[in-house]
Parts: sequence; C-alpha cells; structure tokens
Amino acid sequence: MNADAQSIARRIEGKLAEIRGADMLPEELIALVERVIPLQLAARQNAKVAVPEAGACATDAAMFAGSPMLLRESFPYDEAQALELFGVFLAMLAEVGGEAAKSAATLNAALASGELKPVEVLRALISGNEETFVAWRAKLPGTPRALDFLAVCSLWPSLSATAQALAPRLPENLPHDHGHCPLCGSLPYISLLRQKEGLRFGVCSFCGHEHRIRRIACPYCDEADQNKLKLFQVKEFPGVRVDVCTTCNMYVKTVDHRELDGEPLPALDDMATLALDVLALNQGFKRPTLSAWGF
Repeated sequence: MNADAQSIARRIEGKLAEIRGADMLPEELIALVERVIPLQLAARQNAKVAVPEAGACATDAAMFAGSPMLLRESFPYDEAQALELFGVFLAMLAEVGGEAAKSAATLNAALASGELKPVEVLRALISGNEETFVAWRAKLPGTPRALDFLAVCSLWPSLSATAQALAPRLPENLPHDHGHCPLCGSLPYISLLRQKEGLRFGVCSFCGHEHRIRRIACPYCDEADQNKLKLFQVKEFPGVRVDVCTTCNMYVKTVDHRELDGEPLPALDDMATLALDVLALNQGFKRPTLSAWGF
C-alpha cells in the first residue's frame, strides 16, 4: 500500500470511529459500509468505461447556459463490474443478520424467480426511474432502502471513474449560477467550503463530482435572497452547518474544511452528521437526494 493509500485508509478509519462514537447508526450498518468501501475503491481503479467523444457531449456554449455535459441516462458506466458488485454486496447484506438479512433473503428469492433483475435495477438508477425503488421499499419494510443501497454502491466505482475522466473537459471559467452537477445534471447531497476564500463546492449525488456552486444560494432552487436562506449549527458538530431554504423548503449540510484537519470524505462526513439531518427534518425541511449509500 503506497503512502497516499495509507493516508486515505487512516482517514477512513478515523471517520468510521467518529461515526461509531456518535451512536446514531447501528453497528451492523457501519460495519457493512466499512467492508464496502475498500471494494469500491479497488473497483474504481479497474472500472472500464467508454467515455464519449467531445462531439457527443454538450457544447461549451450549452454548458455556460447551464446544461450538463451529458444527460444522466447517457452517463457511461461499467455494467459488468456493477453487476458483480451487486452480488457481492447482496451477500454481505445477508451476513449482517436481523432485518438486513431478511431483506437479503427476500431479494435473493426475487432474483431466483426472475421477479428482480439486477441489470434493470441498475438501469433504473441510471435513468432516474424511482418507481422500481419505491415498489421494493414497500416490500422490504425492515430495511426499505436495501435495494437503493445495492444499486448506488455497485454503480459508484464506474460512475466516479467516468466523472474523473470527464471533469478535465469542463470549460474554464464555467459559471457557478446553478447547484446541479455540470457533468450529469444531478443535485448535490452535501456541500463543502474549501480554501481560504471559503469557495463552496457541491458533491454530486449521482457521479460524486465536486463542483463549484454559489456561496450564498440554494443549490436546489437557486434562491439567492438572503432573507429566505438560513443556517444553523450545533456545538457537537464543529465545522458543519445546515443550510435551509424557505423557498423550496429543502436543506443541505455544509462542511467547512477550513476548520477541520485533512481532506474531506463527503460520503462519511454525511454519515457522521446524521443528527443534523434529524434536526432539519424535525423543523420541516426536506432533503431531495439520497446519501452516497442510497439511504
């Protein structure tokens, strides 16, 4: 393991310890995520994605006007790899025990009967077809997001690899007037403040790309009236705030990495601050995206 990989591993270990210390999530779920992460990181290095030629992507003029480089349903991914990971993660889910194991048994039975086809599940997520997942949430009452988890985690390596390959093509000086991802058009699930100037970045809920967004604006509806934008913080989570918009009634958590040591781990930073989601939901605000884990 090289020095960079060792550093990442230490940061992941530290963040998982922080999540365990918060005592907001069951140990079984944390342990599952802990097993999934190294497989995802290895898979990203090996993902085979056919990135389209520039002519098949939006023009610079279109992107300056707010169009994403590619439509979400056209985003390349490694289907063979994702299908393999789907099976591996489903087996892990079965080993968790409890309600997760019951959901895994239900899903395995559906796979055996042909009622559930992983390839169709992956394509539903790519196209943004929520109906497939809504139907299965009702069939898995103990862990209603189990299928979301499997699809999101299985696709992340190749979607992230595609985003990494496409990002250098983004035009320079691209405006930051909108909160959606300039690569795929999806919404961010968390935002970050970086650098001395406090530049704000959204982390895409679909491809994981980090993209500049306006510092004072709702990333979901583009509201910029400061009288309609509020935030709150709690002392137990230094460097993290919740930004809420009274126009669309949505919220997003923002992690200020000028106040924290080390590079961000957005997917785990999100998990570590679950208590803030609870507070925002209790105040009547909603979150329009899933987490990086599908729940």
